[in-house]
Amino acid sequence: MTQQEELSQLKQEILSQDWGRAREAAYRLGEIGGDEVLTFLIQLLNSKDPILRNCAALALKDIQDNKAVEPLLEAIFKKENHNYNGTLVFALEGLDCSQKLKEIFKILFYESYEAKISAYSILSKQEFEFTAEDLHEVKKMWEDIKQHPEKCPNYEYEEVPEMIQDAVEGYMGYLQNE
Repeated sequence: MTQQEELSQLKQEILSQDWGRAREAAYRLGEIGGDEVLTFLIQLLNSKDPILRNCAALALKDIQDNKAVEPLLEAIFKKENHNYNGTLVFALEGLDCSQKLKEIFKILFYESYEAKISAYSILSKQEFEFTAEDLHEVKKMWEDIKQHPEKCPNYEYEEVPEMIQDAVEGYMGYLQNE
């Protein structure tokens, strides 16, 4: 079987409704990589099927091509994906989010529990480039959430506000030098 034939077969398998076959195909596509695979997987992030989106996201995490950062963020912030985006955020953990501090904090503040965990991990492990204005915006969002906790899913879980406070404090120290 040629690589083109294998790619064609894997593209069909990832579209199957069988989670095991789809995940295995996504894993193999992630191993193969390349522009054609990257483009195909990024297109799948627009699917209405959360299983298909998750398979694509996991393969993108394996490929580790930073061209996937923007499409993943777009998929994460789509309203219809709001409760099903944890795997999409998990995929960002292997990518360079250094220019996306505010976006990662928005995930931490406004997205599902699973998404918050991955966002916190990204904020803890990656280095970011940001401005004082970015930090002021993050601080303002956090102050708003403390006044309106209903805006933050799962805020009622004790660890959620603690995790957010820890992340915010980790960056606010940079403002003290102003």
